[in-house]
Amino acid sequence: MLLMGLDIGTTGCRASIFDESGLEVCSAYREYPLVCRKPAWAELEPEKVWKRLKEVIREALEGAGDDVQSLSISAQGEAFLPISGDGEPLYNSIVTPDQRAQDETQFLERTFGRRFLFEKTGMVLFPIYTLNKILWIRENEPGIFDKTSKFLCWEDFVSFKLTGRAAIDHSLANRTLMFDIVKRQWSHEILQQLDLSEDLLAEPIQAGDVVGEITFEASGETGLRVGTPVVAGGHDQACGCLGAGVLDEGPLYDVTGTVECLMPALPSPVLTDTMLRGGFGNYCHVVPSKYLILGYNMTAGTVLRWFRDNFAMDLIDRAREEGKPVYSLFDQLAGSVPPGSEGLLLLPYFMGAATPNWDTHARGTLIGLTLAHGKAHVIRAIMEGITYEMRNNLLALQEAGIRADEIRAVGGGARSAFWCQLKSDVAHLPVVVPRVTEASSLGAAMLAGIGCGVFKDFENAVQMTYSRSMSFTPEPKEAYERGFDLYRHLYSGVSDLYPHLLS
Repeated sequence: MLLMGLDIGTTGCRASIFDESGLEVCSAYREYPLVCRKPAWAELEPEKVWKRLKEVIREALEGAGDDVQSLSISAQGEAFLPISGDGEPLYNSIVTPDQRAQDETQFLERTFGRRFLFEKTGMVLFPIYTLNKILWIRENEPGIFDKTSKFLCWEDFVSFKLTGRAAIDHSLANRTLMFDIVKRQWSHEILQQLDLSEDLLAEPIQAGDVVGEITFEASGETGLRVGTPVVAGGHDQACGCLGAGVLDEGPLYDVTGTVECLMPALPSPVLTDTMLRGGFGNYCHVVPSKYLILGYNMTAGTVLRWFRDNFAMDLIDRAREEGKPVYSLFDQLAGSVPPGSEGLLLLPYFMGAATPNWDTHARGTLIGLTLAHGKAHVIRAIMEGITYEMRNNLLALQEAGIRADEIRAVGGGARSAFWCQLKSDVAHLPVVVPRVTEASSLGAAMLAGIGCGVFKDFENAVQMTYSRSMSFTPEPKEAYERGFDLYRHLYSGVSDLYPHLLS
């Protein structure tokens, strides 16, 4: 019994096929370019993404050697595209990092206020959301707006291409700034105040419900069997939480890739002033009647990649010669330096600070350099700085009364035993690495299995598919306690300087 999970990200897409035990049978991945036509703009070309999706679906099916029972979709949040009445894209897909909707964000604050929007949607008002950018299109591209039949996020667009029905699950709908987090429906108050018709949006349905079946046309394009059920998926991080078995309060989902996200699952949203000030968005889980809080660092793995590409060409060459990943050499070098990086400290705010500080002026800061420091010290300082920021988010969640029993690490960072132990030591919590670290793809496949009856329910899906690969127990070190204290003081000490650097 094979299940497919499609994962549609900002820079690439993946099709993964799993059996009912959660074992990955095969996977295919393709990248696509992020288009930046103007400063602060970020877009995807829908035709290129759809082409790459069809390629990975066909490749995965060929690798599996059999038809899949059903499929579901994990998709990036906020990103959307306008389509015409015949289903054709009218404009590029505007994605999360795009910052063009500054005026519209100010308009929303004047019209509703941050507190109202937070209580209604769970989202903290920033320029990233779908609503802000729909308003931008109405103001700046009125011809496109007038021709638009639907504004679709990537989950609903791909479901529409596969089945002819545009449906969006609650978790992804909640990331648009137009979804009522309590009623779990489009917010009539927000849409009416802005003179936006609900008909412009996809139909919200519960993740795990069947959207429709593969059409004859979609079968010809993708190789999927006609009649294969397509099941409502969700926001990539919500699917990741399901894939990591994070259904209830206790375990924290931690994914370290380009961005690092730290997320608990809860029985109700936490819509307090502290969460609002810290920028912690609340939104619907793919699991019925459950909610997620999103804490994150915008530049986690990105900082290591930046260092690799600019200062570690020798390590790239050495890794190629030795036939191993360059980041395994990073681990070796970092492990040769004592905890605390011998006085070197890094703030990883290379694109501003996200939760819990929310400082768009903040920038990457490296302090403590001496002539005795070398490449290994900087690598360790980067990894420690990213991990201190994770603890910053952890403490904010704990101070809000959220229980944290263990961290479940997935994504690229979970492949580093050194980093997992570092996280455990700094957070004072056990770190568990699941057998499948591509948790979003697995979560989507689990939803596919729930929708077609392979799994009885969400709990059964986790029982059948989740298992541990590695576990790390905390070994607290005084150097980390001192380093974290200095880390927090460093931000307080330099935060007033950041706006002057930008000017």
